[in-house]
Amino acid sequence: MNGLAWMTLILAAMIGAFFFATIGAIVLALFLTSVSGRLTRHDDHHRDY
Repeated sequence: MNGLAWMTLILAAMIGAFFFATIGAIVLALFLTSVSGRLTRHDDHHRDY
């Protein structure tokens, strides 16, 4: 039973790490698109002046 408990714990840790990495990648992608959108908008305003 101890081996089964360890395998369950390792599997749960791997699944948790996978979800953490997936959510982190989504947040990073959204942040980068937001920053690039702000930079392009700022460049447009800078050209107007």
